[in-house]
Amino acid sequence: MKKIYIVGGDGFARECYMYLSSIIEEDKDIEFGGFLGHNGYGENTDFKKLQHLYKGDVSEHKFADNEYVIIGAGMPKIRKIIYEDLKKRNIKFYTLISKNSKINEFVEYGEANIFIYYVPSPDVKIGNGNLFNGYTITGHDVEIGDFNFLAPRAQILGGAKIGSMNTIGANAILLPHAKIGDNNKIAPLSAVYKGCKNNCYMAGNPALKIGDNNA
Repeated sequence: MKKIYIVGGDGFARECYMYLSSIIEEDKDIEFGGFLGHNGYGENTDFKKLQHLYKGDVSEHKFADNEYVIIGAGMPKIRKIIYEDLKKRNIKFYTLISKNSKINEFVEYGEANIFIYYVPSPDVKIGNGNLFNGYTITGHDVEIGDFNFLAPRAQILGGAKIGSMNTIGANAILLPHAKIGDNNKIAPLSAVYKGCKNNCYMAGNPALKIGDNNA
């Protein structure tokens, strides 16, 4: 039996628990081990009604062979920090795929990703540690790097390419063959026609650079 822990402690950790609980209802070979903090992140977070499931800091937990983790943080930089720390310890990651997601053999993806109500098209390539947070759509031949956050109803259309550590706002659209680099922020409702390089804050239709993303 697989035992799954959620590492990190913002509100998204509770969302992960909700989706995982739905999976466990149908798969009796999976059980929830509890919430684990990470170097102070999560220890003081209010888990509200789930506070009793907090098991301490991940640094104090000795993982068994059947134990896996979900990164319960939403921000790309925090997800990356947690991922790299756990990777050094050879801890295994569980890919969280909500019941209504449509992952199929045409999607190539790495580890530590989370797919919430995700709808892909053929020949999509996805790296590690990404978060698809609700009704996101990727078109055919899309390529996505590592540790990106796609907010609800973000759309990445055919042939578009995304680097790593980007935040794509709710209802934002990358039009076909648009390309963005690393550590960019695309504001909600924006439409990216061509793209941008690195560290840009983009907004509008068409999306234009309105500042630097130093978050």
